[in-house]
Amino acid sequence: MNTIGIIAEYNPFHKGHAHQLQELRRIYPNSTLLVVMSGDFVQRGTPAIFSKFHRAQWAVMGGADIVFELPSMFAVSSAEYFASGGVRLLHALGCDAISFGASHTDVEELVSVAETLDHPSTQESLRTLLTQGYSYGTALRKAIQQYYSVSTSMNTHDVSGKNTSDTVLSPTEQQSSKDSVLENSNHMRILDTDPNTILGIEYIRALHRYHIELDIIPVKRTSSHHNPTLDDSFPSGTALRNAIYTSKQTSSSLSRSHNILQMSDTSYAPYASLEDDASISLGELGIDASSLEEDTFNWHHYFPPMVAPLAIDIVQANYYANLNRYYDMIHLTSRVATKEGLQTLHDMSDGLEEAWLTASTLSSWEQARESLKSRRYTYARLDRIAAYSLFRRTQEMFQECHRQGPTYGRLLAFNDRGRQYLKEKHASIPIVQKWAPFCQQVTGITKVLCEQDQLASRLWRLTVDNPRYRDSHYDYTTSPMYV
Repeated sequence: MNTIGIIAEYNPFHKGHAHQLQELRRIYPNSTLLVVMSGDFVQRGTPAIFSKFHRAQWAVMGGADIVFELPSMFAVSSAEYFASGGVRLLHALGCDAISFGASHTDVEELVSVAETLDHPSTQESLRTLLTQGYSYGTALRKAIQQYYSVSTSMNTHDVSGKNTSDTVLSPTEQQSSKDSVLENSNHMRILDTDPNTILGIEYIRALHRYHIELDIIPVKRTSSHHNPTLDDSFPSGTALRNAIYTSKQTSSSLSRSHNILQMSDTSYAPYASLEDDASISLGELGIDASSLEEDTFNWHHYFPPMVAPLAIDIVQANYYANLNRYYDMIHLTSRVATKEGLQTLHDMSDGLEEAWLTASTLSSWEQARESLKSRRYTYARLDRIAAYSLFRRTQEMFQECHRQGPTYGRLLAFNDRGRQYLKEKHASIPIVQKWAPFCQQVTGITKVLCEQDQLASRLWRLTVDNPRYRDSHYDYTTSPMYV
């Protein structure tokens, strides 16, 4: 197995991600580990906490050999489109296998779920459920239940449609009915696990849809994907981001309160240490220490050892996406939007544009988002539509790009083994190392994809907390990182 592909966000890159790479390296020591990673915006539709270049560099330091950017057109999409874009890019880059972390790692069962989801009757039920306002994840589960409900019902009727539930079924019919119930139970159990497993199933569906043959290598995931606290050795990205943001907010509060106390009390120590006497310092500053987890201040322990010092430097420099700045950008865009403009956006449907304009009159995007939340429009879907409004991503543009698929692989970071991969020229699409000249000469769909990537990077840069890093040129001036 020469090249194993991984689709990731690394938002941020932590010990759990390093574990997957190390497991693959242990089992396949001679393979190239190739990562296709979301750029400056992630699948949910929000800016990544750290820049794509730092995240790619840390991934190579943590075990990857080479990292390419998943164009934002595919990175900021629903699970189905995210998966299909990533899988097609892995295939175009010459991968022999795909690996993903999941709590359920039985390949045969994952393939079985994917095949059931692709069955015409399941797809018909899925489309109906989506029009009724169910979210994609809920609709998937209900469609699976309906599929097996019909299958089991058919086992209790003869060919004329007569109910045979009161008659004795043949051993073959009995076994078929039992298998259907058991498979239904297994499939529902798998779909009710973590989002990574569901995403893995979407990868398998994409392989089938585009007739791509890649070996499937799940790696056992032991942490909870959306656990809001850092209580696992392998944390969730959600918990780690929360801890970083909370630590910065707390530090900011301490700094402001400290300055006030210094002005009113000259006996107060100028550099009080949280680690030396956290409860006293926090209490004196009017902050309830009992509400803060100790891990809030030790978030860097959840990064791989070689990455942690770099992450600390980045956070201390305030070189990270400030979500409050981003939310203000979203709300400003909503305030100046028109009904006609909103109607052209991808995923804006069923009169949502009217509610969107009404919500834009509220005080903040958080309030607007809360007012728009419904069974049909989950927070994640609303966040993606908000990103589309910033990217000016129309339905027509989206459909054309997804019909074509990724047309280039932009290199972000690599090591010596990655350099060897580049020399061997496995890819069937251009590999981009010099971004600016490539963007200047392309046309058609490739030009659209480049422009969307450029816009995503410029917008991300504007969300950065530290004003000195808000210029828009870094996407052109930063070269692929050799590690």
